[in-house]
Amino acid sequence: MFHLAILVSDGFDEQAVKASQSYFKKQGYSYELVSPKKSEFARSWSYKDWGASYAIDRHIHEADPTAYDALIMPGGALSIDNLRTDSDVQTFVQSFVCNNKLIGTLCHGVWPLLDIGYIRGKHITSVRTIKVDIENAGGIWEDEPVVVYGNLISSRTSDDMPDFHRILHEILQSRLQVLRPNSS
Repeated sequence: MFHLAILVSDGFDEQAVKASQSYFKKQGYSYELVSPKKSEFARSWSYKDWGASYAIDRHIHEADPTAYDALIMPGGALSIDNLRTDSDVQTFVQSFVCNNKLIGTLCHGVWPLLDIGYIRGKHITSVRTIKVDIENAGGIWEDEPVVVYGNLISSRTSDDMPDFHRILHEILQSRLQVLRPNSS
């Protein structure tokens, strides 16, 4: 049904990715872990220490943004800090912006959007520790579990993931109805 890109590097929030993979699988969505890492695996972070390593499904230079229906950028400050300044990642993310594709961010996952200048004037939420970053980039930070603004869905932390997943699913379904109004 829907094909999603989950953008990761070493230090991604393991809970966010595991929960997303489980939810997407139950919904019948396909997904790929996309990363600029040269290796075959990305290591997760489990709040206090390194977590499991996850196989990278597609390297960023091989990933075609037009093949995905949505981009998910989970938290994990280490991962997102590595991703945000990578020129291949910026180009990949910018493609989703330019094509008005759905972009979901969790926790620190919004940082790449700040670096490409996409946040100015938009309502968004994130982990509280980067509120000032968002405001300095011209964004309007809200302390809500999920904020939807245009094609952007943002969430504060992994604790808000049930709401994040539900809203993401509803928006994808509504876009499907626009594309195929007679489908059930």
